[in-house]
Amino acid sequence: MTQRLTQTAHYWVESFQVVQSDIDHLYNILLERETPLSVDEMALILVRHRITQEKEAETKAIRSENAYRPANHYEVGDELVLSEFGNRTATVTALRAGNNPDNGVFTVITVELADKRLEFAADLAVDHALNETPDDDSDDADVELTPEEIFIEYGGEVSAALQQKLDQQEDLVRLAGRWFPRSLLADINVGHLNLAEAVLDMADGGPLETNEIVRQIGVMSEFNERLAEFSLNYGLQRDDRFDEVGPAGKVLWYLKRLEPPDVLTPPARLAYSPIAYDPNLLTPELVELEQEIGDEHSPMSAQRGRPQSVTLLLNYSHRRAGTLPLSHQLRMMFPTAYEAPRIRFTLVDGESGQEMPAWVARPGGYVYGLSDWFAQHEVPVGGYLTVWRTEDPSRVKITYASRKSRIEWIRTAQARENRVMFENRKLAMGSEYDELMVIDIEDPDAIDEVGKRYDERKTPLETITEDICRELVKLSQQGTVHAKTIYSGVNLVKRCPPGPVFATLVGSPRFEHAGGPYWRLAGGAVGS
Repeated sequence: MTQRLTQTAHYWVESFQVVQSDIDHLYNILLERETPLSVDEMALILVRHRITQEKEAETKAIRSENAYRPANHYEVGDELVLSEFGNRTATVTALRAGNNPDNGVFTVITVELADKRLEFAADLAVDHALNETPDDDSDDADVELTPEEIFIEYGGEVSAALQQKLDQQEDLVRLAGRWFPRSLLADINVGHLNLAEAVLDMADGGPLETNEIVRQIGVMSEFNERLAEFSLNYGLQRDDRFDEVGPAGKVLWYLKRLEPPDVLTPPARLAYSPIAYDPNLLTPELVELEQEIGDEHSPMSAQRGRPQSVTLLLNYSHRRAGTLPLSHQLRMMFPTAYEAPRIRFTLVDGESGQEMPAWVARPGGYVYGLSDWFAQHEVPVGGYLTVWRTEDPSRVKITYASRKSRIEWIRTAQARENRVMFENRKLAMGSEYDELMVIDIEDPDAIDEVGKRYDERKTPLETITEDICRELVKLSQQGTVHAKTIYSGVNLVKRCPPGPVFATLVGSPRFEHAGGPYWRLAGGAVGS
């Protein structure tokens, strides 16, 4: 038998489109089951439906009086069904005598489809497979891929196309990655929502799974479990009192008014007003440094897929706020079904096993909840941190590059005369760090005051960079400073990703390139 279209890669990858009849079929499935389904579950149902449709159409066409068979006689104007071309209908447009001694006397017919002209044999006396009518019980399972095998191979393409079509359906609602007809949702009223608020209030705000809230509410027993959860999820999502904070695979609810203020609104030290700059000014070396730093406001890297671990460099702004920069790589470690703005999860100390409640704040680009942990381990500005995935998406492991403490010369920042000044001091360091970014802070409050003055005066980034660079070059016998060190120093007083800082170094006449990633003040000035 000719290979069916649904058994080919071309069908699923190049020509597959979701049509309204597919949506109607899936809608009926949802009505029958009364259970919300994920896009992948519906995509598999659709694969099965398409395969069944083709088999039924093929059987109908082959048994049809118009099915093309080489043994039949045809005249110009006759219509016939071509099973080898997706059971399309063609019209006979010409006849001529065949010329092949092996086949005896036969006719060659010319047929036309909408997009092509073909020739076939007719009046053929020899045996041919197309002259046979298959039995109802014929089974090609031993030579064909099953729907499940096809879904494994091409399910990604089917799901993507289906997702796009589902998003256009007004009566279908998506929550936590599952779909259900809006008209069939259980009625969630103010009473239900008030009870849910009371349940969460008793749980100190949350987080709680939906099924636990349903159980404690105790007034939705007439609905099946999944429909009750889905309906309550829909009601909670539409009420500003509640926040869905679950990681991938979980729906967890929290009372927004009981969330930490620094989760709802970014801490002042993390506030960044985008600074326009020309990214084309950055050399490949500077772009590499930018990606190495991993600032949350830097352009996304080309890395794809969820990493198993991510190593971060801690800048002053995040050290001060007790947060991690939600870089592109780290962001991919916290996927959710529909990209919730906030995620409540557990951080686990990789050495001690200590557990810490933490939050991902997507809009602000940070992970909150590490102030005590930073202080406990004396993690320095410029220190290395590594975040690890675990089998449980609600738990993430974190480690710092600990080592035996030893005395080293460390760059130290102080606030004097309304400016930041630097000197090298001997300090005990119990963790590994980036020598180019490490800075010890003598008085964080005083440093913050310098930053506030810059903000109040709306001091341009170019001037701030010059001020920081003027102090940093004093620590170098060559009168030069590394671009990463300048970035780290600027962030003591102004939140700014490396891109604008590096572009300022390249494009401003106040700075001179000293070779490689090093810079000096124009004219070799060091200042006093």
